[in-house]
Amino acid sequence: MNSTQPFIETKEYKRFVEFCEACIKYKYIGICYGLPGVGKTLSSRHYSNWDYADRQINYKAGDKVRIDTDDRILNCHTLFYTAPAIRASKLTAELDILGAKLNLVKSKYNEKTYGIEKYTTNFYEGIHLIIVDEIDRLKLQDLEQLRDIYDQRNLAIVFIGMPGIEKRLARYPQLYSRIGFAHEFQKLSKDEMHHILEYKWDELDISIKKENFSDYEALTSIMKVTNGNFRLIHRLFTQMERILEINHLTSITSEVVEAARNSLVIGRK
Repeated sequence: MNSTQPFIETKEYKRFVEFCEACIKYKYIGICYGLPGVGKTLSSRHYSNWDYADRQINYKAGDKVRIDTDDRILNCHTLFYTAPAIRASKLTAELDILGAKLNLVKSKYNEKTYGIEKYTTNFYEGIHLIIVDEIDRLKLQDLEQLRDIYDQRNLAIVFIGMPGIEKRLARYPQLYSRIGFAHEFQKLSKDEMHHILEYKWDELDISIKKENFSDYEALTSIMKVTNGNFRLIHRLFTQMERILEINHLTSITSEVVEAARNSLVIGRK
């Protein structure tokens, strides 16, 4: 999904927020797992406001920190980190850098806007939660680094991964004993799909009429193809938008849905 598109807060997202808040409250490690495309990463980035925060800390070492932010930066208390696909030997250092950069931007903004001079050597000052995505990529020694951060920094951590990650982590008792919550990220419900599909219709400036059988048929086809998969809905609509534009069409039909589906690589859901 394009980060410029509005985020739709589903019931599953709200359950994810409650899960994160519980981890923060009780200072636990939490596991969130779910099938690909159900919205785990998108929800994590939205919850942490990481699209915004990442732009503010996107500077290299030695660069002058430019203050192009607002009060939203002061409310950023979560670090979002995607585990690398290669050996994560510098994992701790990379997380330290994220925390240090975020705190430096906050300090510079406070100094410029409110005249408050406050610099800290604690990289995790004001950080309540670290979300680590793609946790399946990490090996035991990498997980041990995260356990050490958890023990030393007294903050919550949420691991995001695929189904089965909770069973894999159970093989590491020292880490597993610190896990307080587990949350399975479910696919969209039928009602949520209806809501999102109506929203996507509006994005294309096309009105949907459920009493119109052609619209109803197209809606049913999309629900069958995507099966509640958040990412797949966005991919399908991207293709449908392209097909509508190429063929100068003004309505979504089951034929348009099928043409869009045939242009996608869709695995088992």
